[in-house]
Amino acid sequence: MRGLLITAVVLGLAGCASSTVKQQEQTAAIADARARLGLGQCDMNVAQQVHQLNDAQLDLEAAYLCLQQGNLAPLELVLKDFAKRHPEAPYQDYAAYLQAMVPFARFEMAAGDDRERLRLGREAHAQLSGFIRRYPDSAYRSEIVPRLETLLEGMAQSEYNLAMLDVETGQQDRGEARLRYLTKYYPRSKAAVEAQHWLGNTD
Repeated sequence: MRGLLITAVVLGLAGCASSTVKQQEQTAAIADARARLGLGQCDMNVAQQVHQLNDAQLDLEAAYLCLQQGNLAPLELVLKDFAKRHPEAPYQDYAAYLQAMVPFARFEMAAGDDRERLRLGREAHAQLSGFIRRYPDSAYRSEIVPRLETLLEGMAQSEYNLAMLDVETGQQDRGEARLRYLTKYYPRSKAAVEAQHWLGNTD
């Protein structure tokens, strides 16, 4: 009986030691990842390291750096399934905000490609407006609203540019239809004013 008790104590101590070692290794790995982020490193290798460590605060730090640098694929990896992996973590709205900014950033990066901007713009609008519905009281709402306005202005301008391209290439009916669509769905945009002026001059 005494032998069994001693064995149990020894196993218990071994288990505690093993747990302590693992915790120390996790702490060291987080510190290493944080140091790499401090050096401005945000690539897929760092993102994979951060994601595997599964530390909520580290995820957010990495995602913010990636967004600042415009490295969107690493950002998406870092925050993949964030809410499921960290259901009790604070700042869920901040994680959702960073995720919602991804399609908006892609929209801005697509400057010069009006068709692609419209495609990305629809995705970004869904993400940004979805954030506002889901977190109406979030402090980050004030960051989202002006970006929605920028997004709609940009999409309206792309619609206008494509309409003018149609007109210039002999497809005036399609161009005019696009301009009418623009004035209907982006009525407060600067491009809508230009569209109304153009349509008024052709009537």
